[in-house]
Amino acid sequence: MKNHPDLPADAPQWLRDADIERPIWHDGDWRGGVWRGGVWRGGVWLGGEWRGGVWRGGEWRGGVWRDGDWRGGVWLGGEWLDGDWRGGEWCGGVWRGGVWLGGEWLGGEWLAGEWRGSEDRLLYMAARLGVVFGTNGVGVAYRITQADGRGRHTTAFRQPEGEFFEDDLPPPGSGTCVRGIHVTTAARAHTYFGVDPNAQFWRVEFRREDLLDCDGEKCRIRGGTFTKIARPF
Repeated sequence: MKNHPDLPADAPQWLRDADIERPIWHDGDWRGGVWRGGVWRGGVWLGGEWRGGVWRGGEWRGGVWRDGDWRGGVWLGGEWLDGDWRGGEWCGGVWRGGVWLGGEWLGGEWLAGEWRGSEDRLLYMAARLGVVFGTNGVGVAYRITQADGRGRHTTAFRQPEGEFFEDDLPPPGSGTCVRGIHVTTAARAHTYFGVDPNAQFWRVEFRREDLLDCDGEKCRIRGGTFTKIARPF
């Protein structure tokens, strides 16, 4: 049945010419392959690639979203590369690009993209991580170094005590995988590079204006006040 009256005005010609009643997945499990257009209304996505169309509910449990319009449902893991997110719950996975237009972010990694939600993205991501700013504008997070203060990842860096700031860092919005001081929760810091029983814990106090990026797992800051502490657990 061609020239489907229920298709959107910008639907591609190949979809208009398709010999199917309606390009809609109503329910069930999708376990692999490529989705190229149409409307998804329920069920469970378990793998494969999404390359266009409208998602209107269901559970996404893995795979790659390349483009399209998400309009509700639960995202439980996978990679988002591009497209518009318009509501629902993001519960894990990696966001690499596209536009966030509102919904609930409940965990995962934000690496790039544009946030247009009503929330302040940095404060929202930091709060999901457990970093909040008091009435004095100061937040608290943690990091670890080797016992002598050298970095676990960048061994040429040595963490000084007291107030310390880095200069000439990539600007806010550059992501968390670029230069800066990286801080997180105590538990995450303890395990991030593998557990080292001799590692040195640091308590870090920093102001909101020194928070450059946050992906929900770690924050990138320009600096703050660094205090050596014993393990906080």
